[in-house]
Amino acid sequence: MSDFFIRLATPQDGEEAALLLQQSITQLCVVDHQNDPTTLARWLENKTPQHFQGWLDDSESRLVVASDPSGLLGVGALHRSAVIRLCYVRPDIPRSGIGSALVSALEVFATEWGLRSLSLQSTLTARSFYERRGFVPTGDPIQVFGVLRAFPYAKSLSP
Repeated sequence: MSDFFIRLATPQDGEEAALLLQQSITQLCVVDHQNDPTTLARWLENKTPQHFQGWLDDSESRLVVASDPSGLLGVGALHRSAVIRLCYVRPDIPRSGIGSALVSALEVFATEWGLRSLSLQSTLTARSFYERRGFVPTGDPIQVFGVLRAFPYAKSLSP
């Protein structure tokens, strides 16, 4: 996919970003949540416009979105603690380069902040995506809630 761009998220993105996060989780991550209602409820509880605004207001975080004339295509978030907290794409366009562009943008912010590495907790669904981008497993999976497991990853950044 071409003709999209990455930009800093704005408060006006809240509604659309929350919907994108919810749809991506429910549709692309079925192997992770297994359609378990408890797991889905817990995973989705902070994927709201209000939480999105809170993340935007956090001076220790950077939120980016991928967009084109049709609207938002993806959402990514980095915390100054060197943790990628979000990287989701619209469920109708997986493997389109959007996720890679989001991670690249977050790596630029990390480098600007002087961070030397990044970490994240991947879903089973996204493991190969992160591994193709140079992230390596750093431990055993962690039971997050319900049936959801998180796989810890890290990546060293070039100075």
